[in-house]
Amino acid sequence: MAESTDLMVQDTDLPDNNSSGNDDGGEKTGIMTMLGNFDMLRQVIVVLALAICVAIAVFIMLWAQESTYRPFGQLETEELISTLDYMDANGIEYQVEGNTVSVPEENYDTIKLQLTRAGVDYGNSTNNGSEILMSEPGFGVSQRLERERLIHSREVQLARAIEEIKKVSAARVLLAVPKENVFARREKQPKASVMLNVRGGTSLSEEEVASIVDMVASSVTGLSTEHVTVTDQAGRLLNSGSQSALAAKSSREYQIEQKREEAYLEKIDSILIPVLGYDNYTAQVDVTMDFTQREETQRQFNPDMPAIRSEMTVENRSVGSAIGGIPGALTNQPPLESDIPEEAGAGTAGGGANGSSHREATRNYELDNSVTYTRSQTGTIKRLSVSVAVNHEAITNEAGEGETQSRSAEEIANIRRLLQGGLGFDINRGDSIEVVSVPFAQLPDLGAGETPVWEEPWFWRAFRLVMGALVIMVLILAVVRPMLKKLMNPESGVEDDADAFSDEESMGDETIDLLSSQFDESAVGFGADGSLQLPDLHKDEDLLKAVRALVANEPELSSQVVKAWLNEDA
Repeated sequence: MAESTDLMVQDTDLPDNNSSGNDDGGEKTGIMTMLGNFDMLRQVIVVLALAICVAIAVFIMLWAQESTYRPFGQLETEELISTLDYMDANGIEYQVEGNTVSVPEENYDTIKLQLTRAGVDYGNSTNNGSEILMSEPGFGVSQRLERERLIHSREVQLARAIEEIKKVSAARVLLAVPKENVFARREKQPKASVMLNVRGGTSLSEEEVASIVDMVASSVTGLSTEHVTVTDQAGRLLNSGSQSALAAKSSREYQIEQKREEAYLEKIDSILIPVLGYDNYTAQVDVTMDFTQREETQRQFNPDMPAIRSEMTVENRSVGSAIGGIPGALTNQPPLESDIPEEAGAGTAGGGANGSSHREATRNYELDNSVTYTRSQTGTIKRLSVSVAVNHEAITNEAGEGETQSRSAEEIANIRRLLQGGLGFDINRGDSIEVVSVPFAQLPDLGAGETPVWEEPWFWRAFRLVMGALVIMVLILAVVRPMLKKLMNPESGVEDDADAFSDEESMGDETIDLLSSQFDESAVGFGADGSLQLPDLHKDEDLLKAVRALVANEPELSSQVVKAWLNEDA
């Protein structure tokens, strides 16, 4: 006889079990109370979990919308107080960490402009050098330290004076002043270095650099302009105190040539851009300039226009013999005891023709003359060379395809005439202009100069918004939705169990038929004591099928079995 498996089931219909009805009712009431309490606790947990999820979502949204802050820099206490007062009065959002004030990056330029217009100092120190002089020197300060304090005070004062220039945002001055020595034959000359922070997008002109150099040189005794070095934040040497005069002159001449070439290129652009377009030509200009200094003095006379300035004439005449005799004697009286002839001879008449004559004339003439003093201009253009390459003209052929062709000789000649007239072409000076039509190479667009997307200020803000939205969606779909479903439909689990039982009931008949075909019907049933007898099932699948068939056919009996198991566990 096959072995059977017995399941003890207490049947409420049997008379033996009537006496225990009250006990079963009490136990049932306790179990229901416990289950009710469990449902309420579960609901509270669901509500708390839902509240936590909502709080996390709100925190993520606030984090995603939070602005990126940009600092103004390290501020002094006075600057910090004035800046915070202005921001509080105007309702400007800011963050303070120590002496650093940060504002939203998207409003940084606007807030900076507002502070500047209001006259609030937010980056410039209020120390003008006088505080160093007015501070207490202290007891026991050496003469050397006191001298260094005076030099530092002068440096600060010069820096603040230079910062008054519109294009200079910050300045720093370093002075190297040697100690005076009356016994030294040659004293060392003082020197100065100036570091400038020029505002973005601007550059200092030569006049502004010269004014800074003169300002520093005039503020220090014995300091000459040749010993002042000026540098900007980009490392450009604006004025050198170490270069020789010849090197500085060569550098200045080279800069002048570069500026003149840039001016010619701007003229070429203004002429050719409306004619050819922006990317259809390229030009280069070479300017040779003459910086030779010439001084010439010239004096010219005009011999065709004489003028008498002065004249002197001397004339002497003498007729007859010369007068002779003793000086002081009466020459008209004859001498004593002399024989005077009665009649003069012929020789007397002939002697009157022996007279002398002297004539002298001196004339000074003033000629018309002119004195010319000539000093040639330095930096004149000695020769101008211009080269222009013009791209081929884009046309459409008969097939409708795009192609290029060389520009006509007439068009090239017109471009050359435009350049000659616009640039001041001088053939006597040796200027040359070359205009050639050549096809330009099609270079790939590498996106040079474009800022990567991840470096844009809006990218990270959008990224945080997207990530926050994704996290919130995951919380809603994975956590909030199931919790809300259980909270709104607490009986859905019971309905699911009922559906499962109905499905098993539909398959119960098939399972019983399968078992009846495989096993003996006498082996399945209830014993005399009410126990359930099942055939010997060696496979788990067979046992599971048998239990399902029993539950489907005898639901009330199955519930009694479950209650009996619960009572035994209790």
